[in-house]
Amino acid sequence: MRHYEIVFIVHPDQSEQVPGMIDRYRAMIEREGGSIHRCEDWGRRQLAYPIAKIHKGHYVLMNIEAPPSVLEELESAFRFNDAVLRNMILKRKFAETETSKIYEEELREQEREREKERRREEEMEARRKAREESRARADQASDDVSEDRDFEEGDGDIPDQEAPESSQPDTTEEVVAENTDEEQ
Repeated sequence: MRHYEIVFIVHPDQSEQVPGMIDRYRAMIEREGGSIHRCEDWGRRQLAYPIAKIHKGHYVLMNIEAPPSVLEELESAFRFNDAVLRNMILKRKFAETETSKIYEEELREQEREREKERRREEEMEARRKAREESRARADQASDDVSEDRDFEEGDGDIPDQEAPESSQPDTTEEVVAENTDEEQ
């Protein structure tokens, strides 16, 4: 069996079908007794030049060890699959098992994106907590102001002292009493 390196580019609108395509090609290779040493999904990348007015493509790299009959089957599968824009199959002298530089860069980029997302979430959480604290302080301040107002009006925490009894009679009762005397 020989070693091959395969790179194929999938139409960007068909990116969600790439895992299924990889599984089909893997099944073809393993059915004939071949093996896959390395399979990397590089994701959507800019094409070097437009292909059928398409500027991006979904790249996949596979390093396999398989008989030539599998290679013919793979070539026909690529040729008759409209989603595959381009493919390249190279014969290698030995099996490539290390991750490629392009895939390493892709992994670093994904890690940077995850870190950026984590920082953004932490920042949003800090902002949310700050808003809650400021609202709590504002509520506390408004409660303090209303307590001060209640205290000034005599509704505070200190019990009211009873006012001394006035020696003056209630004027409304006097007026009523005077009116009744005059009517008689």
